[in-house]
Amino acid sequence: MNNQNDKRTPKEEIKQLLFVCYGNICRSPMAEGLANHIPGGTVKAESAGIGAVPGSAAKEAVAALKKKYNIDISAHRARHVRDVKLDLFDFIIAMDPMVYSRLKEAGLAPASKLFEWNIEDPVGTPVWVFEKIAEKIQDRLENFLTNREVR
Repeated sequence: MNNQNDKRTPKEEIKQLLFVCYGNICRSPMAEGLANHIPGGTVKAESAGIGAVPGSAAKEAVAALKKKYNIDISAHRARHVRDVKLDLFDFIIAMDPMVYSRLKEAGLAPASKLFEWNIEDPVGTPVWVFEKIAEKIQDRLENFLTNREVR
């Protein structure tokens, strides 16, 4: 897939990440936004939820990413994980143990691609809590990408 104008080496091929939380309005959209703004363009991220219903990202999530990272996720629309082609992703990251268990028990994601994080759900809390959660996601994302040699 590399062409003459593409400077990436095979190790730097774009990795596809899917972040999954419960409603796809707080944690996973923030993770998607943060991952898609990693310099170098070696990561492409999307998000979904195990209990998502149509709607926008939480206004606090939008405000937190805008204020802290100048990332705009206001166009995000929640979607259910069953509406996503999971085989297209290199890594599927469950944002907490309950989501991980649900994905695993339902057989929705191959074990080799499924990873568990422990990011608490900030729904219903003030923007400053969302900012702290965004920082935690950013730290976890950097650690994940470094340890898996994704970039």
